[in-house]
Amino acid sequence: MLVGRIKGIDRPALAGILPAYKSRLLLIDAGSNTNCKPINLLQFAQMSNIYLKTTFNIEKPAIGLLNIGTEETKGNELTKEAYRLLKENAESLNLNFVGNVEGRDAFSGKIDVLVTDGFTGNVFLKSVEGLGKFVKRTLTENLKKNIFSMIGAIPCMPAIKRVAKSIDYKEYGGALFLGVKKPVVKAHGSSDEYLFYFTIKQAEAFVKNKAVDKMIEEFENK
Repeated sequence: MLVGRIKGIDRPALAGILPAYKSRLLLIDAGSNTNCKPINLLQFAQMSNIYLKTTFNIEKPAIGLLNIGTEETKGNELTKEAYRLLKENAESLNLNFVGNVEGRDAFSGKIDVLVTDGFTGNVFLKSVEGLGKFVKRTLTENLKKNIFSMIGAIPCMPAIKRVAKSIDYKEYGGALFLGVKKPVVKAHGSSDEYLFYFTIKQAEAFVKNKAVDKMIEEFENK
């Protein structure tokens, strides 16, 4: 509220960066707007498009709409209308909208942005975090189960560490608050110094690449 909303954007949104196969995934909204209108989801896609272009030099970010099926007719009234808006405005807004995406396909590396309302997005985000913790705990317990599993794990440790590093959400920083007049990044409630380090680096890139200025130009001067 102190920073102020960009004129032309109805609802600023939290955009969380998650690991994906050989890439990253921007989830928006990750929890700031529990009740959304279709126009909000269209604007979430626009903001994500600008951010990824300016900060990660992705020329045409692939934007998907989180849904229960890939067919155009699937979903509730919000997702159906949002689908229509995204499809109809994709060309004029220069959006690479690829259609509906099921949760199981979100981390395939083929999607750069996953658009949804804040309620669904937050449930999705915390489910992914919980699954990651479950996999890590289960794997660690099984590797330490007995002397034979511990010895057998030694040759695999470099690969295991690489996988653990690639799926560690802490290295992706906090959640970007897109739609406000200055760069704002929200750190996780359980952040430690490791996550804060990457959040500060993320904020630095956010400022240097002038993503907010591009959003102001796109929405206020249209």
